[in-house]
Amino acid sequence: MQIDTEYFGQLEVEEERILLFPWGLPGFETCRRFVLLEERSFFWLQSVERKEVVFAVCDPFVYFPDYEIELPTAECELLAITQPEEVVILAMMNIMSPTEIGVNLLAPVVINCALKIGKQVILEGSGYSLRQPLTLEKTTT
Repeated sequence: MQIDTEYFGQLEVEEERILLFPWGLPGFETCRRFVLLEERSFFWLQSVERKEVVFAVCDPFVYFPDYEIELPTAECELLAITQPEEVVILAMMNIMSPTEIGVNLLAPVVINCALKIGKQVILEGSGYSLRQPLTLEKTTT
């Protein structure tokens, strides 16, 4: 299928790559279908319904090796998670400037890859931040 995007132009996406967020995402409850696009070490969660809705996301375990989460049982049931291997955890990024990026470790995006459904989950009482600073090492070539 073809989807229009604000930043990536028109994309051809296989239907099986579409992720369903039955509850939407906070503030974007009407956007329920997304595709995950990879660009270097980051990803983009692009809405299928609204071309201007796209979220920068990353694998939080790559940048925060001590990050640990325990998903509430109710959330696991909602997402029909039965095996840890079925799950991908992503963290929303807030790009304030090219050198200033905050990562939302408090409310990760949890995706059941087997069923292709996802939900943003708030880790209440975890002590994690909504805008944990991300430091990117400069590499020289």
